[in-house]
Amino acid sequence: MQVKSAILSNSLPTSLDTIELPRTLPPIVLIAFTRPEFVVQVLDALGNQSLKPDRIIAYLDGARSDRDEPKIQACVDLLNDFSERIPVEIRRRTHNLGCDRNTIEALTEVSTQYESFIHLEDDVIPNRNFYDRMVRLLTAYTPYPQVFSISAYANFPDELEAQIPSDFMASNRVFSLGFATWSDRWQSLDLIHAAENYNPFLSFVTIPANLQTKYTIVNQFFIEKNYNTDWVISMTVATLARNYVHIIPKRSFVNNIGCGHPDAKTYRDGVPHWINQRYCPHTQPNSLPTTLQPLYGTQRSLKGTELIQHFRKSGGMWLNWPEAVALWKYYRNWRDRVAIGVFLVERLPTLLRRWRSGLLI
Repeated sequence: MQVKSAILSNSLPTSLDTIELPRTLPPIVLIAFTRPEFVVQVLDALGNQSLKPDRIIAYLDGARSDRDEPKIQACVDLLNDFSERIPVEIRRRTHNLGCDRNTIEALTEVSTQYESFIHLEDDVIPNRNFYDRMVRLLTAYTPYPQVFSISAYANFPDELEAQIPSDFMASNRVFSLGFATWSDRWQSLDLIHAAENYNPFLSFVTIPANLQTKYTIVNQFFIEKNYNTDWVISMTVATLARNYVHIIPKRSFVNNIGCGHPDAKTYRDGVPHWINQRYCPHTQPNSLPTTLQPLYGTQRSLKGTELIQHFRKSGGMWLNWPEAVALWKYYRNWRDRVAIGVFLVERLPTLLRRWRSGLLI
């Protein structure tokens, strides 16, 4: 069942400071593995929150080899010691599921036990106001089923910044660096039963393209072409297909420290400049958007020429014939179609190399 898009509403909450805390606080679901040097920093930040959580549920994936065991045990020891400050329930896997499967199963399990939850990875450091703001956000948007998630991480095109009048905005792209959702909304996606490269749009070229989702399209391209999986991208396309929106801040109140670590899934070469460019260590965001309509719309708003230009900036992308045809069917302007055709021809050498290597084209 799809969720209808929201429009301007006078009934929307306007200030987090006026939102009362619920009687029962949502748990923090912490995903950890082999990086105790990061876990200790996350726990230190959680121990110094302006509003302390009642419970942390920590999921630790099983070891890939014997070399992982000491690091996993070090994380367990840190969590056990921290339980003296905030109760920690440790749920340790008996075998290795991988980051994506471990996270999906963890959040699905928690969703059967709590009405809502707040997710943190072991390399995401929350500022002092994180838990208080996330709890109030969950409370504020409980009556609005079209809102799938809330996030503490800010990431949006620079050209939109001047158009954001409040501390938060509606987005149709999910950000998992410190995010929270409601259990019924999480369960509505049924990601636990979805294929690893799940895409309800069937192909990356049929995902509605706007200023925000153009980044999701690129991510989905690499997942499809390289047989990869990414739970965040699967969640993003699933919520796009259902017309969900997400509440994200103008300034991040979480800081990512994981890039460059040998066990990092992405950005192993270091921290890209944009990762934490909007992070503010002392921010206590308050004002809420007056609409649940994303600034850049919920459907396609990019011209074909703009989308192709974005593809060019994303190294390694190409189009095969069926994908080009799918774009031609949507974009009927001759300039758009010329751009699509030129890009198709430009990237033919890449297709030929992959075809000769037996790879998906």
